[in-house]
Amino acid sequence: MHRTLVRLAATAMTLAAGIVIVGAGSASAETELPMTRCLGPSPFIVDQPYAPARLWVEQNESGTVTLALRDVASLWFFAGGYQSQARLDWRNPATGASGTEFTTQLVGYPGGQPGRFHFVSGPGPVELTLSAFNWHALWGVPSTSCTGVVQVR
Repeated sequence: MHRTLVRLAATAMTLAAGIVIVGAGSASAETELPMTRCLGPSPFIVDQPYAPARLWVEQNESGTVTLALRDVASLWFFAGGYQSQARLDWRNPATGASGTEFTTQLVGYPGGQPGRFHFVSGPGPVELTLSAFNWHALWGVPSTSCTGVVQVR
């Protein structure tokens, strides 16, 4: 019985990993922004961790940026996944502008709707700090913070 459960869990994790690899697409107007890795457990505990290591950048206006958080998914997508509220603190040392943006997204099926942050910072390098709080009906858990710098034109 125990071996059967272990094999079933291993098969499910392998399938989910394959879905994540195949399901991670992006629009052609977006560019990848590598960041340090955020890390947090899923509120389901027996799940892949919440661990984004990049954002997707879209810039259509000078001094304005939209960032998409795409690379999060849950093996529990068949049960509805879980909620995640991501917080993005940003600061542009060149202009002195700073702010905090929030987005809430359903973490479930790989390739689902991304969380989006949109802000006006002015041109220059913008320092980013991303963190999240992930929850379902019973409890929630925070993630660690990750950082990066986006060059806003």
